[in-house]
Amino acid sequence: MMKIDFINIKKQISAELKNYALVFAGALIVALGFSLFIIPYNIVPGGVFGLGTVLFELIGVSSIGLIALCINIPLLLWGTSLLGKKTGLKTAFFMISSSFLLDLLLSITKSRVIVDDILLSAIFGGISIGITIFLVKKAGATTGGQDILARILSSKINIGFNQLILIIDALIIILGVLTFGNYTIAIYCLITIIATSKTIEYFLKQDVQNKTLLIFSKKNDLVQKSITDNKSMYQNTIKIMHQDSSEKMILITKNNKNLSVIESIIHNTDPDAEIITLQSNFSLVNV
Repeated sequence: MMKIDFINIKKQISAELKNYALVFAGALIVALGFSLFIIPYNIVPGGVFGLGTVLFELIGVSSIGLIALCINIPLLLWGTSLLGKKTGLKTAFFMISSSFLLDLLLSITKSRVIVDDILLSAIFGGISIGITIFLVKKAGATTGGQDILARILSSKINIGFNQLILIIDALIIILGVLTFGNYTIAIYCLITIIATSKTIEYFLKQDVQNKTLLIFSKKNDLVQKSITDNKSMYQNTIKIMHQDSSEKMILITKNNKNLSVIESIIHNTDPDAEIITLQSNFSLVNV
């Protein structure tokens, strides 16, 4: 008779709920970015929402989010086999929620200029897109649109994924410049894309930033045993660099992802332990 591991199932459900929460947060942030900073100035920073802004101007449909969703759904169906079921579902959730939230916010703001500075709007808009892409990728999903199209095309033609993203975005920007008849707007579109790229780069770097933990505990032997007994945590997350008789132990983490878990293990073993966290540039080598 098959034994059901309810604890493991509960952990998986909890992890997926957290991922969907990240996706929704990303959808809200990108909707705010476009409605407050990008759309009021007719900035077209590539992507499906950028294309939606252009088509909104060309055909006069009253909903940019709906246009984006109509573009995204066929691409998602086309690329489902590449994404996989879990990624596809979370991507669909992002597409629907971001489109709905964008239209909701635009119905409130009426595309009014909120920040009376196009340069700041371009930068803030790019930052919001960058944060969204990071959160959605972290949750194991994609933002859809040109991401899916580039994945499909890169498997069929001899052009790299990143190059295809740039080509698609460039074509959308050119279409936007021609549609709005404002050639100087291209500069702000590029500024938005650069801000997006730099934001993603920053958060990715922070996400894998090594940390040094200085632990002061009278139970360092037990702390070390608790950590080493957790094989997954010990092998994939930390390295014990030093332990001495003065109640001090030094750990180096490989990234920030499980920092709270490590601290929880330490405090469960010794509630009185003191932990000091520092940034680390050490390179970890398994021995």
